[in-house]
Amino acid sequence: MTERVSYLGYNIPSEVKNMIPVCQKFEQTFIRDILSMVVLYMKTKKINLVKKEEEDKLNQITDSIHDKLTVSSNEKKVDPNLSSIVFTGLYYILKIALKKKVSNQIFVADITDLKLPQPLITDLTNIYNTQGKDLTERSNNDKILFPQLSSLKWRVDVIISSSFTSRVLNPVILMEMNDNNGKSKVFEVSIDNFHKLRYNVAKLLKDLEDLEQIQILSKLENK
Repeated sequence: MTERVSYLGYNIPSEVKNMIPVCQKFEQTFIRDILSMVVLYMKTKKINLVKKEEEDKLNQITDSIHDKLTVSSNEKKVDPNLSSIVFTGLYYILKIALKKKVSNQIFVADITDLKLPQPLITDLTNIYNTQGKDLTERSNNDKILFPQLSSLKWRVDVIISSSFTSRVLNPVILMEMNDNNGKSKVFEVSIDNFHKLRYNVAKLLKDLEDLEQIQILSKLENK
């Protein structure tokens, strides 16, 4: 039986690796303060590069957390750079788990394998169990995505005649694409190009079907 791979991957991210020895030196109350800032950041950050006011708001939140982290570090007489390392590592632990939608059992098992302090494991587990759904929804809303296709309409027009000839009977496919931003594109596709499109789509579907048959991918999906 093959050994299960951590949800963090075969190679633990350097951000998490760098955090582990630092956590051993910090007081748990200080780590809990940093963890609360991580959750605050994940709950309030909003990325929309189109709206400058939201980008400014994100910068304000980031600066505010950075200032709080610096003040807390000074109060505890801790190097702010070390505090930033812990902040980044905790953020990665939660962010990757939420992205992959790992179960509570796997989350606990994998962060335990990291040899983190037991109180920190307990705090991370409580946050993932009680606030995981909310953090996932907010994280999904914060993704930077390209416009997505919302509808595709098409029809076939036949050119009966032109100014050069009285009889053409040449079919042309007219297509209309609409995205989720409300933009619409109308364009013509020749029969030859339509056949190329149909072939490439069929080939892509066949390639995806072949990938699903690969044994290692099916095993990873089942885990």
